[in-house]
Amino acid sequence: MIYGKILQIKEKKTIFEVSIEVHFNPLPGQYVSLVFPSENEIPLGIGDYYDGVLSLFIESEKIVNKIRNKKFVILKGPLGKRIDLGRRILGIAEGNLYYDLLFPLRQAKRQGKEVKVLCKDCESEFEEPSRDEDFDTILASVNYNEIKYLPPEAYVYVRWVKMNCNMGVCGICNINGHLPCIEGPFMKVKDLVD
Repeated sequence: MIYGKILQIKEKKTIFEVSIEVHFNPLPGQYVSLVFPSENEIPLGIGDYYDGVLSLFIESEKIVNKIRNKKFVILKGPLGKRIDLGRRILGIAEGNLYYDLLFPLRQAKRQGKEVKVLCKDCESEFEEPSRDEDFDTILASVNYNEIKYLPPEAYVYVRWVKMNCNMGVCGICNINGHLPCIEGPFMKVKDLVD
């Protein structure tokens, strides 16, 4: 576990962006857990990490209120498995689910890779793809009932899965024999859908 210094909490339209100074090395596809000792820990996707500043995008005002007057937070991570990004990446998201994809997409862009995003009911900093483009990596954060429309090799952020221990011990997050807390939070569609 590591301590992070809260730099700012900024309220956007329907989400809070929490900026934390912390020195670690997350990779695209990993996540962190916000630890409240003797209480609980909350797994959160990494919104971005650049120059020692971690950005978390949090929808829950209740969680934000728990850290609002603190100078430091305790984080566990980086957790989960990194994803290998190809040269041409397509992101697919809806609403605030877009923030689940932001760190891998920004990292890819920083590495000079081509990034396009299909964003329904959200604003994206990336270009939209044309209909005839091919991509070697597809990242998605969509509602559970829309997973079946994604290609089998696409990575989907498994936001709907409860992750309890974040270490694979408890098995609560088990989906078809896969543990998103270790293998995710981005999982291939073919591993999630029968």
